[in-house]
Amino acid sequence: MSSKNDNETFRFLGKENKVNEYVLSYYEKNYAIKVELLKINKKRYIRIIAQEDKKIVNFNYMIEMNLDDFISQDNILLRPYRYIQEIYRFIFFSFEEGKISIADINQKIYFILVIEGEIRGFKDPLRFEIKLKMRECNKDDVQEMICNKSNELEIENKNLKTKLNKLEEIIRNLTLQSKQIIKNEKEEMKFIKNRLLQIPERGKKNIRLELKYRMTEDGDDLKIFHSKCDNIPNNLVLIQSSSGARFGGYTDKARTSGNSNQVTDNNCFCFSLSNRKIYNVVKDKAAFSNSNNGPNFTNFFNIGSDSLSYGSCSNCIPNNGYFSGISINYEINKGYSEFTVLDLEFYQVIFE
Repeated sequence: MSSKNDNETFRFLGKENKVNEYVLSYYEKNYAIKVELLKINKKRYIRIIAQEDKKIVNFNYMIEMNLDDFISQDNILLRPYRYIQEIYRFIFFSFEEGKISIADINQKIYFILVIEGEIRGFKDPLRFEIKLKMRECNKDDVQEMICNKSNELEIENKNLKTKLNKLEEIIRNLTLQSKQIIKNEKEEMKFIKNRLLQIPERGKKNIRLELKYRMTEDGDDLKIFHSKCDNIPNNLVLIQSSSGARFGGYTDKARTSGNSNQVTDNNCFCFSLSNRKIYNVVKDKAAFSNSNNGPNFTNFFNIGSDSLSYGSCSNCIPNNGYFSGISINYEINKGYSEFTVLDLEFYQVIFE
């Protein structure tokens, strides 16, 4: 007794001119198989067409069989079926269940499909062969192949565009990462943020860095730097030097242009990303200088005199007097007093 779903499937599969398509492999080539139930001169037929998949060819293989054609073969696998729609359903599910394969192909002569099935009472699987004959493609066949190929190329083109867009996004991200002074973002940002969270009354804040200036994008002109970076409190500077060092500093106080004056900020600190080391400002000592130069941390490092491309470190030993934790001269710049600034980034630190 058939279920409701079986009956619905039967009605669907029995719909005339409904084409089902499959792909089977044979000796490293793929073949497209089309199966269709259609009516010719008021009689129902099953039409099967096979040809090499995704190729434009001048011939294919075809067979059209009605109920009498199937009955005349007297195959045991077909005996349970009395209607052509039932045989069509049998072929459909044989494809779906992987019970149909290509048995043989004689180029430009025939194409043999074989269905294997089991019936109770028979020890070995039973076989039913369907032999398709070669035929020359007509205009409709060629037009269909061209349309299919055009659609296939269009889909491939869309897929290529999607892949290209993803690749471009990866390249943009890699380019952005290569520009950033912070290389290991997870670890190095954690290193900086942990120190920022030690600032009084900031311990429970969320921290976000907002980029205001990048020298490799905005240029090394001091006027541009000050136009973008002056009067911004809670600012953090990152430097990448020609010595291979990466370091920077933070201050609560906003930088300004004008006459040079020393600014005291007990929350100020410098740091080395290369050495993973913090240098805290000595209490009540001047932390940095506000001037027409670039970032200047007192008696530690200075960026920019004529342009931001030049930097220098102070002779800090035996006693820096302004920042603690310094072990050797020019430590923050790998022992070199002068350097070329390869890049400088200026961030506003947002405590939320």
